[in-house]
Amino acid sequence: MKTIVLAVVAALALGALAAALLTGAQRTAYQAYATSGARVSEPGHNLVGPTWSGEN
Repeated sequence: MKTIVLAVVAALALGALAAALLTGAQRTAYQAYATSGARVSEPGHNLVGPTWSGEN
């Protein structure tokens, strides 16, 4: 019985430690994948320019 209680306590402790470490290491997608080629700012300016009317 003592071994089972010790195993449950150890599992809970390892789970809490893993949750704390993983929560601290997570980043949002725009932080993790922001590169020099990513266009995440100025959403009003697309690839064809700000004066494009949409007609051919």
